[in-house]
Order: sequence, then structure tokens, then C-alpha cells
Amino acid sequence: MEQKDLQFIANQFEIKGKVTEVKPLGNGLINTTYMVVTEGNDPDYVLQHINTAIFPDVDMLMDNIVAVTGHIRKKLEVAHTEDIDRKVLNFVPCKDGKYYFLHEGKHWRVMDFIPDTVSKTGVTLESSKIVGETFGNFQAMLADIPAQLGETIKDFHNIEFRLQQLKEAVEADKAGRLESVKDIVAEVEKRADSMTRSER
Repeated sequence: MEQKDLQFIANQFEIKGKVTEVKPLGNGLINTTYMVVTEGNDPDYVLQHINTAIFPDVDMLMDNIVAVTGHIRKKLEVAHTEDIDRKVLNFVPCKDGKYYFLHEGKHWRVMDFIPDTVSKTGVTLESSKIVGETFGNFQAMLADIPAQLGETIKDFHNIEFRLQQLKEAVEADKAGRLESVKDIVAEVEKRADSMTRSER
């Protein structure tokens, strides 16, 4: 996409400062992400093209995100947490108040850029521990969310559905790799009953 088009899209949001450049950011697999650079000391932003093949209901997606991030932000404020803007995303509305902009059939959103952060791709025991603790904190903070969240990807967290998909994949063995992962498959099958208990 051309620079002038990206800058046009970025300028439809309530951003502070003058946009000087929009450049690719990161290596995500679902959404296409850009960094919006502004002039001088004004904040920078993240511009994302939302992949509607994965998230077809953009209104529901953004309603969920705004509800979740708003709920977490309020909890952090009540707890007098320092540096909140580094701990929870802040989505920027469009000039019409919506949290996404539709341009030539594509949906776009903007959030504050968090400086001095990195996106890690490797997995270590230490990073797994941090991710587990963080996810646990995230779940605990959302335990009392008053909003009813929509299901943006049908059956994404439906373990019985996922186990059925695994069973079908094992039976088909299309890639011919079953032999190399049979111990992992056996472990999942052994735990299937306990994994689905909460859904019954």
C-alpha cells in the first residue's frame, strides 16, 4: 500500500501530532501492522489492517477489545499501578467515534505504540513461566467484567471441538507425520476427559 494511503488512513483517527511516516512493524501472521511515526515529541502509534478472513465481525471484535482493555485499565487505576500505558493497550477512536476505519473494503484500527518493547518468537522455560503468570493475571482481572463478550472466532476455545479436529487429523495423517508425534497424541488423548470436564 502506498505511503499516502497509509497516512490518509492514520489521519482518520484521533491521533496527536503530524504523521511523518508509516512503516511496516513486526512479523505478525494474522493482521498487517505498521508503525505511525509522528513529528517531534508527539506519540507514535500502531496501525493495523484487521484480517476479516479471521475476524469477520469487526464490530464485535472491537467492542470486545474496548470492553476488555477498559476494564483492565480501570482496575490498574484503582490499584494505583505505575506506568499503566505499558501494561494495557490503548485503542484510539476515529474522528467519528468508532474504533475502526473502513477504507476501500478494508478495516483498520489504531493503538498507542509502546516504546522499548520487543516481540519474542522463541519459547524457553522462563518465557513460558512469564506467559503463564501473565495469562493467569489477565484471566483474574476479567473474572468480574460486566460486559458480555461476543465469540469472535466460533469454537476457538471449544476443547471438545478441537479434540474432534485432532481425531480427524490423526485418522487422515495427510502429512505422514503421525509416527513422529504419536507420543504427544497419546498424551492428549489420555488427558481428554479432564480437559473437557469444565465444558460439560
